[in-house]
Amino acid sequence: MTRHLRGGIATPTLTRVRRGTVPSRDREGPFAVAIFERFLVRLPVRRLPPRQSGHPLSAVAAGHIRRAERILVAAAAGLAVLGFLGYYLPVYLAPHLFPAATVTVPLIGGVMRLPWGELLWAVLLTTIELLLLTLLNIVGVHEVAVGTGVLTPETKRERVSALLSIGLERKTTEVTRYGIDPFEGLRPWMLFLFNLLVRLKGWLANQAVRYLVRLLLGRYAVRALLDFAGVPLYMAINAYAAYTILREAKVVLIGPDAVRMLVRRVSGWTPSPAERALVYDTLQYIAVSKRDFHQNHYLLTRELLELWQVPPEAQHPLPGDYLERLRAATPRARALCQALILSGFVLDGQLSWRERRRLDAMHRLGILSERPADVRRRVRQFLAGGGLPLDGLPG
Repeated sequence: MTRHLRGGIATPTLTRVRRGTVPSRDREGPFAVAIFERFLVRLPVRRLPPRQSGHPLSAVAAGHIRRAERILVAAAAGLAVLGFLGYYLPVYLAPHLFPAATVTVPLIGGVMRLPWGELLWAVLLTTIELLLLTLLNIVGVHEVAVGTGVLTPETKRERVSALLSIGLERKTTEVTRYGIDPFEGLRPWMLFLFNLLVRLKGWLANQAVRYLVRLLLGRYAVRALLDFAGVPLYMAINAYAAYTILREAKVVLIGPDAVRMLVRRVSGWTPSPAERALVYDTLQYIAVSKRDFHQNHYLLTRELLELWQVPPEAQHPLPGDYLERLRAATPRARALCQALILSGFVLDGQLSWRERRRLDAMHRLGILSERPADVRRRVRQFLAGGGLPLDGLPG
């Protein structure tokens, strides 16, 4: 049974922050999106040997993706250097071009210097840098799509919108339509604090570097040295952001085919109502373990619930005795849920320390035979186009 997998595509956001400015690409206006779409449409498509469904990437395709990764990661790091030079060199060489104002702070009555000329210059350069980084993302996603066989000259027009969603790092929350909540159990203030730290991590890390330089050099730590101390840090941030987006593009582009194969394997089985409820719980367990929304998890949830005609719930909290119920399930249901857990942990292409702890706990309880090292190997296999870990899946 072959099912058509549809829907938007999402990726994580890594944001560059300079001198207190917090730019965001979460909500591009229609004009910017139109520019990016025209840019994507005009990129040439290299014709590679077609990839068979469920087969690993060929050496030619893998080499094509690796070359694109190296070039784009280096270009993203180079943009960080150009950004710093473009900002600080004019500020130091021509300070008269950047006016400042002296303002009185209400309540405390103090006087503060407001360098509004430097601030506007920083905002302008950061906007330009984000625009160029977005174009690099789009080029990278385009080349990954070519390498994975998703994009060909014949299919480009119909897949431009999906590829653009990856390049613009759009997040999908459609899985909430089925009552699946990755942030179940998290207090709102904890979620707000986590997102705030993610947004400010570049700025906070830069302040830490400046503090260490000042601590090591004392009064010899002149302002210019402190300002340029963050160059390697922002190079690393831009390079890592580009690498993460390219990896996510590969994950999202090969995910639908992997989910399709999983659904095909279980399409001949009709689970009982209790087993369907256990599958629903397993999907929520995967979401809570990942603590994030992901397009592949949405596809997995939608396809399985629609396959077995499970009515979606407005909210589906994870039962406290889920693991005990999983251990007591029938061998067939237990094997299915074990395969779903492994597939769900693999489907976003990464394993966090929290997920490794959960895998360790499930291994100690005898629920999974695989250790975290085994699952990491499965992740690498999935990223190479080798599919999901379906060894123990009932067919």
